[in-house]
Amino acid sequence: MSSRSRLVVALTSTAVACYLTAGVVGRALGDSTYGQLALFNEVLQLVLTAYVDPVNVDRVMRGAELGLTEALDGDSAYLDASEFREYQRPSRTDEAEVGLALTRRIGFLMIVAVRHGSPAERAGLRTGDLIKTIDGRHTRTVGVPVAERLLRGAPGSAIELAVLRNSTDPLRFPLVREKIAPATPTQKLLADDVGLLHVSEFSEGTAGTLRTEIETLRRSGAQRLVLDLRGAAFGSYDEAVHVAELFLKGGVVTRLTPRHGETRTFNAEPHRGVWHLPLAVLIDAGTSGPGEIVAAALAEGERATLVGSHTLGRAAVQRAIPLADGGLVLTVARYFTPGGKAIHGQGIEPKVAVASRRDVDQEEAPAGDPVLDKALELLKGSADKKAASLSSPQVDAMLTLALTSAHTLLAAA
Repeated sequence: MSSRSRLVVALTSTAVACYLTAGVVGRALGDSTYGQLALFNEVLQLVLTAYVDPVNVDRVMRGAELGLTEALDGDSAYLDASEFREYQRPSRTDEAEVGLALTRRIGFLMIVAVRHGSPAERAGLRTGDLIKTIDGRHTRTVGVPVAERLLRGAPGSAIELAVLRNSTDPLRFPLVREKIAPATPTQKLLADDVGLLHVSEFSEGTAGTLRTEIETLRRSGAQRLVLDLRGAAFGSYDEAVHVAELFLKGGVVTRLTPRHGETRTFNAEPHRGVWHLPLAVLIDAGTSGPGEIVAAALAEGERATLVGSHTLGRAAVQRAIPLADGGLVLTVARYFTPGGKAIHGQGIEPKVAVASRRDVDQEEAPAGDPVLDKALELLKGSADKKAASLSSPQVDAMLTLALTSAHTLLAAA
């Protein structure tokens, strides 16, 4: 008899005992929690005794376990014994991947972001796609930790995803796994002395490389910057903190708060700031985790205007907890903005909302890059406003002072 079967027998045979000990259980778990457990026991008994067909007990209990964690967030998951063993297995150095960040939404695995230069990007997968099957395996019962393992494999090995996008008919994407080098920040000098920086992941050394790119743009004459964080969902939170420091003069970057225990506060070191001129930050639904940390810090620190669309809201820490017959991957702490707003489950709202090609069907998408165009417009408007703030009387006064100083110097000579 399986562990689940033994559990069901125990539940059904001790229902009366549970009710007789309601006072003890109620005090231990709380009256509301006890009531929910009693209701679950009642539903389970009815399913076993009254459903029209014989019930596969293991399947029913598996569904209950999955539903319990799925009701929490898209990153918590129950894993059976074999899944948990595989999850705890150290990643091999020769493992390859397809380049996807995942979560769960509406009963399916959902693509959060696609790594730059990955097989998934070349195949045309994008943020918001729902993965129906992985190599024919339906994802209804597949949590994110298991799916991430399924997507990895030997370099050159093939895998096929069936994806739902704007229709009920799945699109099929054959992919070949490969080793993907971490994407490094890139820069470009645009017209009107505006520098464009693109950061898609926060691997070790990203902040140092970004510092170098900022200095390169400064030497090229950049007076304003656009920081593109669209699709930035990969990498570490610690590196994201270092990236945010480049644009701050100090203050709180983020806070990590568990349910129990002390909040950890991450502060910006003032000496690490290298850019304090006008800045705009581009975000979208693919901006997640470390990307959201940076965006929130710069917005609430009044260092940048956020342009684009609402971020996913996926900034938390998970912990693996072993059980007698499997394990849990459970969210145990969440990141908050400097002002105390939860990011996980909420996301970051842009100050200027602009739909991009990533937010709509490609056939209906506007030409060009409307999000970048809007950011450039805002930066130009800010520069024009600053120039206009020097009124004619002020300009005349400055010219008079300069001429007087020059006359004085000539007379002394």
